[in-house]
Amino acid sequence: MKQLLTFPLIFAISLAQESNEQTLKEGHSHNGHAFNEGPRQAGPLLKTTGEVHLAITTTWEEGQAFFDQGLGQLHGFWYYEAERSFRQILAHDPECAMAYWGLSQANIENPKRAKEFISKAEELLKKTDFKITDHERAYLNAEISYHDDKKEKDAKTRMKNFLRSYEDLILKYPEDLEAKALLVCRHWQFDRKGVPISSHLGLDAILEQIFAKSPNHPAHHYAIHLWDYRNYEQALDSSARLGQAAPGIAHMWHMPGHIYSKAKRYHDAIWHQQASARVDHAHMMKHFLLPDQIHNYAHNNEWCSRNFANLGMASAAIEMAKSLLANPRHPQLNTASKGSSRYGRKALITFLEQFELWQEAIDYAHSPWLEKLPKDEDDLSRLRLIAVAHSNLGQQAKLLGSIEHLGSLLEKEKQAQHEAEKQARDQATEEKKDEKEIEAQAKKARDQHNGKIKKLENTLAELRGYLAAMNGDFKTANEALSKRPSQWNPMLRQLAYGDHEKAAQSALKQIEKNDKQVVALAQAIHVLYHADKNNEAWKKGFEELRTISSEIEIDSPVFARLIPIAKELGYPNDWRLKHQPASDLLPRPELSELGPLHWSPPTAPSFTLPNQHQEAISLESYRGKPLILVFYLGAGCLHCTEQLTTMADRYEDFKKADLPILAISTDDVSDLKKSQDNYEKGTIPFPIVSDSQKSIFKQFTAHDDFEDQPLHGTFVIDPKGRILWSDISADPFMEIDFLITEATRLLQLHH
Repeated sequence: MKQLLTFPLIFAISLAQESNEQTLKEGHSHNGHAFNEGPRQAGPLLKTTGEVHLAITTTWEEGQAFFDQGLGQLHGFWYYEAERSFRQILAHDPECAMAYWGLSQANIENPKRAKEFISKAEELLKKTDFKITDHERAYLNAEISYHDDKKEKDAKTRMKNFLRSYEDLILKYPEDLEAKALLVCRHWQFDRKGVPISSHLGLDAILEQIFAKSPNHPAHHYAIHLWDYRNYEQALDSSARLGQAAPGIAHMWHMPGHIYSKAKRYHDAIWHQQASARVDHAHMMKHFLLPDQIHNYAHNNEWCSRNFANLGMASAAIEMAKSLLANPRHPQLNTASKGSSRYGRKALITFLEQFELWQEAIDYAHSPWLEKLPKDEDDLSRLRLIAVAHSNLGQQAKLLGSIEHLGSLLEKEKQAQHEAEKQARDQATEEKKDEKEIEAQAKKARDQHNGKIKKLENTLAELRGYLAAMNGDFKTANEALSKRPSQWNPMLRQLAYGDHEKAAQSALKQIEKNDKQVVALAQAIHVLYHADKNNEAWKKGFEELRTISSEIEIDSPVFARLIPIAKELGYPNDWRLKHQPASDLLPRPELSELGPLHWSPPTAPSFTLPNQHQEAISLESYRGKPLILVFYLGAGCLHCTEQLTTMADRYEDFKKADLPILAISTDDVSDLKKSQDNYEKGTIPFPIVSDSQKSIFKQFTAHDDFEDQPLHGTFVIDPKGRILWSDISADPFMEIDFLITEATRLLQLHH
């Protein structure tokens, strides 16, 4: 690959027309605000993103190949990497209008950025001597019109016009498979935005035109989305083909799992979810990406954990949930209540209860894996899990303690509601509102607390039902729990509380459902056997369970209690049967070849750099202890000075957390002292070293390869020399409390 061009002339000119270039902040793109986000590092041609082609006009000899790669990544919703491909074209050919089209397409969910990208292409099209094909111009005009909210304010009208423009494009260029694929994609995406699909069969016919010419086109992705919630059988062939059509894109392995899950083919679903996780993790670890930087990553892996559970793989399901919880968090991507962590927390709580792992539930609930969340409403699911576990372990006193604690939270919330209502009334009265307006404001204030109060009341009703049962009052328990159905399977409760008739009815219904849910089926067999042994449906249920039992964790409580029943039926101690693969599958790669199942911290590049005294400081010298590693853009960067000053002021907090700091500067050794002099309170209490050649900046990807400039970077390195967390940005990371808290959390979970 040729040396990347720096500061494309077209942008320098346009920027100079807007403002003085000297005012541009260090680390910020010279191409505009939109370029401050997304990947700023070059990447290779992958050759695993799908066989697609759309001819474009470009002066760079590799531009067509990178455009086709980006187009394949668009088809796979791998938007982050699609941007990388299109940016590489612009670094060599800043007048490639279709590269801007690609960047705009990659921001379908971020219209502000998309509009900024496509406006660059629009500027090019206005040039009288600009040369481009009519084919490309049709694509560009459709994108420009779609984002022109001044000419047409109604978003739905712009969507309809966009679809019509692609139909016109296809009529003029009937051999253009990519336009057909994108038309189907946009129909599906716009359907979710309020422009309904008029004919699924019509769109499917377009897809068939594509597959007739290109059987393994990544448009199989769109066939799955098209039929996922309508008639999943229509997408079984696409499900068999999609992963192999674009094997380098994790989401393309994930999507067949949707269809196989609908078909209750959980063995095939989990294979695809594992493939997706492995491809994602291999890529993230290689390029030092945080997991949640990848679109749909958290969703993909949460689905993987659920399919492990569907097959009875308790440990694997829990480990995947823990993997999501152990992922690095970032304020913009993933917090305790959004992204990977939210999915992982919900999944872990669900699986502990689903597999009846009560002691484990208590242990996890008092560990960093299920941390106490600041907001009571967010923490309620953990508190409920603790109480339910105490109930099932017969720990009445501890269950009472949980009830008392939740009762105090309820009273606290009711008091907050009362105070909010009073404040609203007082304010409305002071503003001399009429009685109707006063009541309306009071109601609004009251309603803001109703949801939290209801959740607490429901949870308390459930727990009091369990307490009644522990005291032998099954009538009260059943009445309470029938009004507040719990996640604990009702038929197990009915059996335990002596209502054998209802227990048998519930179990029989579950067996007849034949939904291939191994946990529910195992529970139904157990319940029906003990509630109504004369009804031999439990035998039929066991036969059905064996056909889907190959991956069951047979020693887990849900399945271990079936051992006496298995013996009575003459089955061996290990009564599971080997899974027989379906006949409609294509050859698959070995899962281990695709990457690791779980994300783990990648190894940080080693380095040895001089400080201001010409003393060599190496990353290896920090081995055995954690490290906060800061890349900053020299003493002349005011924002970097602010970051170093803030970290120096908070150095005692870093010391208390056992987090030493090392700063790497772009300054020469002779200029390092300037950073020290910038600190007005004395000497900066951590070492600063020089990387004036920016070679270490580049190795840590704290560098914009497209514009050849260093970027701000903050990293958490663990005692083994692995990168636990990172922030690489146009601006330095300034959320010190978050950094210390997250570093501490990750060091606990990845020790």
